[in-house]
Amino acid sequence: MIKITVPATSANLGIGYDTLGMAVSLYSHFTFERSDELKITGCPEEFQNESNLVYVSFVDALREWGEEPFPVKLDIHTDVPVARGLGSSSTCVVAGIMAAAALTGHTVDRAELVRIATSVEGHPDNVAPAILGGAVCSFTPEGGLPRCLRYDVSDRLRFITVIPPYEVHTSEARKVVPQEVPLSSAVWQMGRIAGMTRGLETGDLALIADANDDRLQEPYRRALISDYDAIRTTCLSGGAGTLWISGSGSTLMAVTDDTIVAKFLQVRLREQFPTCETYILTCDTEGAQIEYL
Repeated sequence: MIKITVPATSANLGIGYDTLGMAVSLYSHFTFERSDELKITGCPEEFQNESNLVYVSFVDALREWGEEPFPVKLDIHTDVPVARGLGSSSTCVVAGIMAAAALTGHTVDRAELVRIATSVEGHPDNVAPAILGGAVCSFTPEGGLPRCLRYDVSDRLRFITVIPPYEVHTSEARKVVPQEVPLSSAVWQMGRIAGMTRGLETGDLALIADANDDRLQEPYRRALISDYDAIRTTCLSGGAGTLWISGSGSTLMAVTDDTIVAKFLQVRLREQFPTCETYILTCDTEGAQIEYL
């Protein structure tokens, strides 16, 4: 039996639409063992079959290596909510690929995991940090393999993560984002992406706050999150440096470099938004992990 643990991820980091992502300390756990028939537990009954994304990714990876698919016992325990902008689908994809390698004796490095996961997921902005840990800027050259630039994130930073009790599906969030933008908006974004990555590395909260001023997607997606304005006001007035939409939402993530501020803010958020889940997270530095039980 093997156990695979994959961190949640926050894509975009406000300013880095479809390019930046960060692994955070919220996790999905998957256990696998060979079986005579497919048995999946720990998820809703509608996903306890061959269409389960973990098993689909498992099968896709086996076929990638010329292996015949086979049934497994799969148990899922996750703290990463579905369709909230925390990379829940990426945790499933990464776990399935890693299990396929482990149960067939394949040795794959992280670059290979990113390549296969990107082919399944369609883009690397969530799967890359889930595999590599840290913050990652990723892009795919024309006709080439994904390039992933990993950045260490200062351990001083705390990410106050507010998860509303409603979903925002990526497909819907993409519909509201303009397909073309003015040159001035493109220029606006470029310098701020560099500022964000440097700010995360150094723990410079003022730099992160100055850099986090997106013009590509957040002005449009915020309308899909009914609590956006109220939660933002509470976070910024409570001492957070800035706030962004995690992935396509509905999760919102505020940033501080003071653990006391983070704890006071968590209390205030839980009082004012009792239907939301609120966590204080750090950047996960290890990425996906596997162990034999």
